[in-house]
Amino acid sequence: MKIEFWLDYLCPKCYLQHQTIESMLKNYEIHDLELIYRSYEMVEDEHFDVTQSYENFIATYKKMDVSEVNEFLKNESIDLSLFKIHDVHRMAHLAKKKKVSRLFNQLVFEAIYKDRLDLSNKENLKQVSLNAGLEENEIDEVLSSNKFTSQVISNRENAQLKGIYDLPFLRINGETKLRGLQSEQELVNALNQSFIHFNETEFCEGEHCVRKKRQ
Repeated sequence: MKIEFWLDYLCPKCYLQHQTIESMLKNYEIHDLELIYRSYEMVEDEHFDVTQSYENFIATYKKMDVSEVNEFLKNESIDLSLFKIHDVHRMAHLAKKKKVSRLFNQLVFEAIYKDRLDLSNKENLKQVSLNAGLEENEIDEVLSSNKFTSQVISNRENAQLKGIYDLPFLRINGETKLRGLQSEQELVNALNQSFIHFNETEFCEGEHCVRKKRQ
């Protein structure tokens, strides 16, 4: 089974979706699941206006009133300052290449939403990357160049060709499409339906099911 997760690290619902996925992986037995992160900048780096507030940034992208955004962020206890995110997306591609994507994404979301670190600061991003197990010389190479920029751009363009314009967005096995923030139970139900379709059976059984772990 394969879950593709299109995300931007500045998208608060992507952060919440990542937490839900982590909770699901902790609480349920899911065999042979591959989680693939797809970078999707809400605003391309060349058009990124860092002078605006985080609330205005989200409101513009989501086409919402700032008051609605403020209420949502308050309810979720999210309080951020806006910073450029392009380097984080580029580093995520190095993490994918080195097969530490999940840990890297865990640490990035924690750094932004819990520690409130500005990851446009290269030293902050370098430390997060080192903690994820990336090699210092490879981190420095990314930070001192435009390496992986083309991959970040192509991820976004390919997503839009697939009709993906809003985040978060999940796709299971290349077929089941989940738009917007999904609850843990909604994810489990979607995975089980995909198992059923994949195995061409009328029910889900044995190792081909998502089952609650025994506590």
